[in-house]
Amino acid sequence: MTVGGTPGHGWDLQVLSGCFDGVIPPMIGTCSAAGEPNVTHLSQLHLIDDEHLALSNQFFGKTSANLAENPVASVLVTDSQTYDTYRFELRYERTESTGPVFDQMRASIDAIAALMDMEEVFGLRGADIYEIVAIEAVAVAAPG
Repeated sequence: MTVGGTPGHGWDLQVLSGCFDGVIPPMIGTCSAAGEPNVTHLSQLHLIDDEHLALSNQFFGKTSANLAENPVASVLVTDSQTYDTYRFELRYERTESTGPVFDQMRASIDAIAALMDMEEVFGLRGADIYEIVAIEAVAVAAPG
């Protein structure tokens, strides 16, 4: 199952609003040019528009190195209300360390860090901006 549209025609991302609420951490998978995989959890996934996502870049040396060699990533997200899981196929475009997307993501991470008394540990290095290439449902909960 795909989630409406194709790039340039728009996705129906309103159906996936529970995937962007920050309750269930998404996972990102990348692969180096030599084929070495890396999978890690993300603190934040931020919807920019129907064609772009921003992912938090905090501690991800291997992920960043893989993206520099091979700008393709897969992200698994789970809807916190339905527990449906979706795979986003993404193409890395750039990292922003200033601007409205970065500021919004940093404020959210700073708030979480303050609640956990971990301001010295948590910090946002950048907002990695990705183009959405495809979205696929991989596990949909049974109705009822």
